[in-house]
Amino acid sequence: MDGVNYLNTLADRVEEAIKPHSIRAFASKIDVSEGTLRRILKGEDPKLSIIERIANEAQVNLLWLITGTESNVDDVESLHPVVKLDEFNDAFVLVPGYHVSVSTGYGAFNDQTQVSRHLAFRKKWLEYKNLEKSKLAVVFAKGDSMEPTIHNNNTILVDLSDKKLSEGLIYVVRLGEELYAKRLQQYLDGSVRLISDNKEYVEQVVKPDEMEQLEIIGKVVWIGKDLT
Repeated sequence: MDGVNYLNTLADRVEEAIKPHSIRAFASKIDVSEGTLRRILKGEDPKLSIIERIANEAQVNLLWLITGTESNVDDVESLHPVVKLDEFNDAFVLVPGYHVSVSTGYGAFNDQTQVSRHLAFRKKWLEYKNLEKSKLAVVFAKGDSMEPTIHNNNTILVDLSDKKLSEGLIYVVRLGEELYAKRLQQYLDGSVRLISDNKEYVEQVVKPDEMEQLEIIGKVVWIGKDLT
């Protein structure tokens, strides 16, 4: 995932790519409606085939358009060479990102939760980690309870298929109506301790007779961080 810039949105990159054309003119060039292009510019996730049309017409890198990856070459003309859709699909998979925050505050995470974006991950990396695309989800961290491991607004990749508690690892859990990213530890009496990496936070203990309030959503397998 090196080099992916999560600060810029897909809409921002599309807006940059279509310059100097007007929205109407560019929509005509890629054979989509003006309304479709305007919705993309407002943040709606487009079909991958439409992204490819935009990349080809604007002569920009498909991977850059989707993820924000920048080329390291100095040649301006080859800064964003065109990448074909089949080449992208051979190397990457798109994992759905949900408008869900964990660690503090209230939230929901279920089949009806809205997908707000997609993040590209290398297939080889997922295979190396033995992760299945259909069982992955991206959510967002809120608060400082897991610092320095997880910072506020960090992107978190969750393996929804791994709900088996392994002590010391980080999981996204639902406790009552709240979602948290915490390290879990189970006691001999069956109770579970939710541990924050930030030692200013007091650990939470779920007793055996309260276990119906606790649901393990999945294991955190990757954390995306900004360096500054």
